[in-house]
Amino acid sequence: MKTSLDDLQLMENCLLGRASGEQRTLFEARLLLDPVLREDAHWQQQTYRIIRDYGRKQLRNELEQVHQVLFTAPRHRAFRDKVLSFFGK
Repeated sequence: MKTSLDDLQLMENCLLGRASGEQRTLFEARLLLDPVLREDAHWQQQTYRIIRDYGRKQLRNELEQVHQVLFTAPRHRAFRDKVLSFFGK
């Protein structure tokens, strides 16, 4: 049986914390009664986790690139010295 668009929207709202209390309660009851929905929700949560982790990794890489430019380029020496002076006290 195909999952309806309404079911997908409800699952997404519940998993992302955007659902009302009544919607969450309804979804939790349906999870108890429907093993297919429970499995779909599990995989949707895993997908959100993978996307979140990938985004964090990308941000970490971008921050590292900025760090390398600011703390190794000679033209940013004054900035680097000023930042390091905050931690030297």
